[in-house]
Amino acid sequence: MKEPLPTALPVVSVVGPGGVGKTSLIEALARELGRRGHRVACIKHSHHAGLLPDPPRTDTARLAAAGAAAVVLAAPGLVCLRRADGGQWPLPALVSLLQGTADLVLTEGYREAPTPKVLVLRRGLPSVPVTGPVLAVVGDAPEGWSGPTFSHDDAAALARLLERHLGLTERH
Repeated sequence: MKEPLPTALPVVSVVGPGGVGKTSLIEALARELGRRGHRVACIKHSHHAGLLPDPPRTDTARLAAAGAAAVVLAAPGLVCLRRADGGQWPLPALVSLLQGTADLVLTEGYREAPTPKVLVLRRGLPSVPVTGPVLAVVGDAPEGWSGPTFSHDDAAALARLLERHLGLTERH
């Protein structure tokens, strides 16, 4: 088993195959945890490169074309990080950017990160391999699973489980 993720903020990853409702679940959890007084940050992992292309003559495109190993665009309310080598930014580095703005981080994806997981499954769709402890299953639990199982519309109960696991107390 991998060592826990070295971050100052608690991180829980919501994982599962495509089309099972991971984003909807994270929306509901962020809303519920926020209602309970927590500041929630979310990180969406994607394997798709070039989601935010730089138009050719922008300053950031010019800096990248000049050979910068990385270019960071910082604007009010926005940070965009781009690596010239096309590599992924390490999750601990992304989480560190969120210090002071959040109490916990929910990620979508990062199933190989050593973070606690909420596994979202739907009968008829394949499961996915995960690294790290599975705290709960949302949807159709796999055969042999004896841990907590929640329906897709029970974000309140799942939020309470996350609070207990992460040592957070309701603040409102």
